Parts: sequence; structure tokens; C-alpha cells
Amino acid sequence: MRESKDSEERKDEFIDAAEKLFKENGIVDTTVNAIVKEMDVAKGLFYYYFKSKDDVIDAISEKYNTDFKESIRKSMNQDDFDSRLDQFIENSIVSFKNMWGKLHPDSEDIDLSILSNRSVDEAKKIAVKALQGILEEGNRIGKLAVKNAKGYAEILISGICDLTSKEDADIEEIKSMIEDLISKSRKE
Repeated sequence: MRESKDSEERKDEFIDAAEKLFKENGIVDTTVNAIVKEMDVAKGLFYYYFKSKDDVIDAISEKYNTDFKESIRKSMNQDDFDSRLDQFIENSIVSFKNMWGKLHPDSEDIDLSILSNRSVDEAKKIAVKALQGILEEGNRIGKLAVKNAKGYAEILISGICDLTSKEDADIEEIKSMIEDLISKSRKE
């Protein structure tokens, strides 16, 4: 007799199987049939958990962004403003670098752009909102003089995201560049 699996565990198995196949074959070339074949289950079981392949892409993106949010949340636990800002910058750089690593296909001719765009766009929104809050706090307590905290956060996060997408990205160098930019907004 087959042992039935917990619903969340089974859903996670579908997500993991789809992620593996997407990285091997690309999203367009991975069908629902290929996913269920990989798992050796009936096609109806796939549709019990997901409406479409697009829903699986969203679930993978959500998985990546859950890790990203947790890393960002850690930076908010620092006691003082400067430590929170420094930790946020470091965590953002490491988190984007990790996300780009997860979004790396098995070969260069594999297209994961749908998954990449969704995952990275969501991560950028999360990071911008958090950094905007930190910058606004810095303005309130007199440590910063940032006129447009949201715009400034968008520029910094976009820079972090783009720089970390390169395989040879140096985390310390990126951190130093971002800190230099923020130091120009510090009140003397």
C-alpha cells in the first residue's frame, strides 16, 4: 500500500521537480506532462495543486522570495540605525547574489527569464520598501538628508540587483560602493 504524503509536502515536490526541469530544459520546453513524468504521478494530481504551469512558476518565485524576505527581516533586528542600515545593505547584496545563483540554468541556452523577472521584480519591491523605511527613519532621527527616500531606495536596490547578477560580482566591492553613495546623504 502506498503511503500518502502531506499536502504541502507533495506540493513542494511538484515545485522542486518543476524547478529542476526548468533549469535543465527551460520553462517553455518543460511541459506539465514532463513534470508529472518526473514525479511518476497522474496528471490530475498536478491540477489538484496548480491551475497551470504558470502557477508553478509563481510558486517557485514565492519560494525564492520567502528566503529573501527572511534575510531582509534579519537586518531589521539591529538595535541602532547605523547597524540596521549596514546589515540591510549586506543582507540585500548577499540575498540578491543568492537569488541570482538559484536562477542560474544548467546551460547558457536555457531561458529562465519568466521566472527570473518575476522573482527579481518581487525581491526588488521587498527590498525597496524596507530600504525606504530605513532611509525615512534616518531622516527623522537626523542622520540622513534624503529628499526622496523611495526614489533613492529604488536606485540603490536596482544597482545592487544589477551588480550582483554578474557571476564575478565582488560582494565587498558592491557593499563599499553602496555605502559610499549613502554616505553622501549623511548629515554632518
